[in-house]
Amino acid sequence: MERKTGVDFLRMFLMFLVPILHLLGDGGVLANTQWMSGQYLSGWLLEAAALCAVDCFALISGYVGYTAKFRWSRVANLWLSIVFYTLGITALFALVVPGSVNGKTWFAAFFPVISSQYWFITAYVGMFFFIPLMNLALERAGKRILTEVLVAVMVVFSFLPCLFTMLLQESPFGLHRGYSLVWLAILYLLGGYLRKYDIPRTISRKKAAALFCACTLLAWLSKVGIELVTNRVLGYPAGGTSFVSYVSPLIVANAVALLCFFARTEFRGRGMGKLIALLSPAALGVYLIHVHPLVWNRVIQNCAAFAGAWPVWKMLLLVLALAFGIYLICSLVDVVRIRLFQALKIPALCRKLDGLLQRLPWGDPGEGEQSR
Repeated sequence: MERKTGVDFLRMFLMFLVPILHLLGDGGVLANTQWMSGQYLSGWLLEAAALCAVDCFALISGYVGYTAKFRWSRVANLWLSIVFYTLGITALFALVVPGSVNGKTWFAAFFPVISSQYWFITAYVGMFFFIPLMNLALERAGKRILTEVLVAVMVVFSFLPCLFTMLLQESPFGLHRGYSLVWLAILYLLGGYLRKYDIPRTISRKKAAALFCACTLLAWLSKVGIELVTNRVLGYPAGGTSFVSYVSPLIVANAVALLCFFARTEFRGRGMGKLIALLSPAALGVYLIHVHPLVWNRVIQNCAAFAGAWPVWKMLLLVLALAFGIYLICSLVDVVRIRLFQALKIPALCRKLDGLLQRLPWGDPGEGEQSR
């Protein structure tokens, strides 16, 4: 399958956005700004722009996975990569920070998916086992039924829950405001739909950029408007994140806009091509390293809280600089990990799993495969 350098670069860009979200949130920046101050408004505008990163990763999974040959070896390689970091980082903290690791920590390190060390990984691995069926549904269903189902799903699973966020104690259908396998599966199907009908080809980069800017602004305005109204009516701001969440239709539209923009972008320079080829596969490593519970709780939590009182330009510059630093350092670490795995022939060993499964009595190399 032909590699799309634009989509590969998008993975890198999205993984730069993820630390921005974490610094603004658990990093303490937004929590330490004064309500409706310039810092508060600009911080939430950046949050609204970056929030689509996780949704867009799920879209890419469907956009690329729909046309890719399904391999169980991928989940094996993913699992080994996760365990490499959970065990490695846990061992490092056990040596450097005495008392930071206990039996429960070690158990979670050995079984990161089951213990939900990373919510996205647990949800993604769970979804992975349904990919063959979702690909088959995308292949066999006609455009009309797929369109009707996806529109209905977005209304029921996205728009209505956001509309009634203030009245709901919990997201319906087990969505947990997007932190769930169900939501990732919905976005996978949407990404596959975009690929099957080549939707990015019908949307120019200018229109995609305009859609992204418009939806970001609308999400931000919804946050500001709802809080101003509720503060006046209730005496305190409430419900501001109704349309600023992973399940928000505005955030989903932003993810679609980014995917359409970069799917139509190609980087042809040799230097840029080499950089993308080097760093794009390392994108997941950025997440696995800086969201590891020990790193998260001892390094990321409230690490930038002080910036909430800084001038707007200085606060934003710090968040962007720290996010880029996290992205770059973790990417380079994962490049080393990838080279180590290649030297140990781990990817090749994982690929043998596919051959073993095909030789099972119920295995049929052609069953469920899509003719492209």
